[in-house]
Amino acid sequence: MRLIMLIGFALMLSVSGLAQAPTTEFHDDGTTILDSSGNLFVFDFGRSTTGVTVTGLRHTFFAPKTRVTVQGPGSTGNTQTVEFDAALHVIGAGNGGVFAIATVYTVSGTTLTASQSLIAIHAPLPSGPSLAGFTSFNLTAPVEARLGALDNISLISFTSATSRTAQVVHFNGTSFEVISSGMLP
Repeated sequence: MRLIMLIGFALMLSVSGLAQAPTTEFHDDGTTILDSSGNLFVFDFGRSTTGVTVTGLRHTFFAPKTRVTVQGPGSTGNTQTVEFDAALHVIGAGNGGVFAIATVYTVSGTTLTASQSLIAIHAPLPSGPSLAGFTSFNLTAPVEARLGALDNISLISFTSATSRTAQVVHFNGTSFEVISSGMLP
């Protein structure tokens, strides 16, 4: 009986010690995508293990993080991994890169704000955790985004219960440009 209790106690100590070590928790349900150059991008989604109390939330807020790993063509020395302080929603891969909606959360005191941008991701990756190294297009409202032909991306945002705003932006390899914009019924 003592032996069983001793083994159980040892297992509990080892599990609790492992739970305290990381500052970021990642999940295995990541997204993978290939770019036009043959680079494999792996996006692992996670969150910080350090929570923040935010006014109006009934629970502690844990900031999202995304770990991006790029494996280039070849067999050795071709992998790069960077962790970013943002939630990345991958839209697709085009000729100019991999496109994603990046949501960055900022906590100031007990206030939580979120900002979103459309980003173009290329290999090699800039160093994290900031997204400043990516070409970006600021989004003023949450959008539904779809990648079309020739690096054209549709952005539909709901401005009220009965109206929507539509934009089509084009990525020209170095920047995003709006090629059409209007209100939808």
